[in-house]
Amino acid sequence: MDTISSKPRKQRKSQSTLPLHRGSKLVRAPLDPTRYGHSGVKRVTLRTGDTVKIVRGARTGHEGKVAKIDLKKRKVSIEKALLNKADNKEVSLWFDASNLVVTKVDLSDPVRKERFRNLADD
Repeated sequence: MDTISSKPRKQRKSQSTLPLHRGSKLVRAPLDPTRYGHSGVKRVTLRTGDTVKIVRGARTGHEGKVAKIDLKKRKVSIEKALLNKADNKEVSLWFDASNLVVTKVDLSDPVRKERFRNLADD
């Protein structure tokens, strides 16, 4: 997303009013450098099924698959990253994509597999 204005107010507004199909490109996370450091790809748009690791916050070190992606809030829900409420209900926690590192890319989609064919070798 390229913004024309240098004013922070206009940049925030353009990001918040972005259409969902363009905002989905902003839900990106870096690839694990120990596993994908030689691939030439630094970050990838998150999809359901990717395995990610939390690197910031109270749940640092937790690893799991992406369960849901909320394009409106641009947040990611991870399997088994749950919060116990006072009435013993479990609700999923939502994480910002910048606080995650992709440890395994889901290559079940043939179009995505072709795009990241150098990652498929791992």
